[in-house]
This record gives sequence, C-alpha cells and structure tokens, in this order.
Amino acid sequence: MFEETFYQDVDFRDAQILEDTLSGIQFVRCRFDGADFSRIQLNGCRFENCRFHGTALNGMVAERCVFVNCSFLYANCFAAEFYDCKMTGSSFESASTTAIRIDRGDWRMTEMVEMDLSGEKINDINFSGASLRQCRFDKAVLRNCDFTGADIRGASFKNADLRGCTLDQLNLSLADFKGAKIDLTQAVAFAETFGVKVFP
Repeated sequence: MFEETFYQDVDFRDAQILEDTLSGIQFVRCRFDGADFSRIQLNGCRFENCRFHGTALNGMVAERCVFVNCSFLYANCFAAEFYDCKMTGSSFESASTTAIRIDRGDWRMTEMVEMDLSGEKINDINFSGASLRQCRFDKAVLRNCDFTGADIRGASFKNADLRGCTLDQLNLSLADFKGAKIDLTQAVAFAETFGVKVFP
C-alpha cells in the first residue's frame, strides 16, 4: 500500500494496512481516521500533525518513531507499545489505552488523560508539561522520568516506585502517592508541599 517514503495531506481514512512492518516513512498532515493498524510494527516512521481518530492501533508496536502534534481521539490503543518514541504535543483524548506500554522517549506536552500504566516498568520518559490528569501509575516502577510541570490532578501513584524521577514544579497535593517509594531529594519536596520540616 505504501510505495513512497513521504506522504503529505493524504487521506487514508478507513484504510486496511496490509503491511506487517512500516519503516522510515514520513507522513505530514495525513488522516488515518478509522484505519486499521492492528498488530503492525512501525520502525523509524515520522508522523507530523496527523489524525488517528477512531483508528485501530491495538497490538501495534512503534519503535524509534515520531508523533508530533498528532491526535488519537477515540483511537483503540489496547496493548499498543511505544518504545523510544517522540510524542511531543500529541493527544490521546478519549482513547482506549488499556494495557498500553511505553518506555523511553519524549512525551512532553502530551495529553494522556486517564491513561492506565499501572504495574508497568517505565524508563527514561520526559513527561514535562504533559497532562496526566486521572492517569494511573499504581505499582509502576519509574526510572529517570521527568515530570517537571506536568498536570497530575487526580492522578494515582499508589505504591509506585518513583526513586530517581524529577518531580519539580508539581503540586504534589493534587495526586495520590500513598505507599509510593521516593528518594531523599523527593522527600524534601513532599515535606515542603505539606509544610513539614526535614532535619538531618
């Protein structure tokens, strides 16, 4: 189906993607509304200002891909996997994200409302400025993740391991951190939030 390596302003609505793997293809302002990407492997592909409204992405695996300012409104992302991907400015509003997996990458300014990442092992993700409202990170193990300035209203980090993560410019009182594991630097930030003084 994809014979070229660059597509711009192309409408792929309701397309059935027949390829098992897509590599190195660039899409700009393309529409994939209602298309079927189920169980496809994406390697090094780039999507800029693309729409995936109602798209089937279940079981898709994306590695080293770029999704800049893309919209996944009502997309089915069940068990989709994103590894070492750049998702800057993209939105997963009202998307089905059950069992989604993410690891490494740049998720700055991404809209991830109500995404459930409970129990996942997540390394080296930049969540700076992202909207994580109502997201669930319960029992997740997060390493070297940057949450600077993220919106964590209603988010849950119960029993999560946050050691080594950056929690700057956050209103920690807006999320549930019951039972979370934190390091000394983070403990000071929590103490300041709740008016507690820490002494050596």
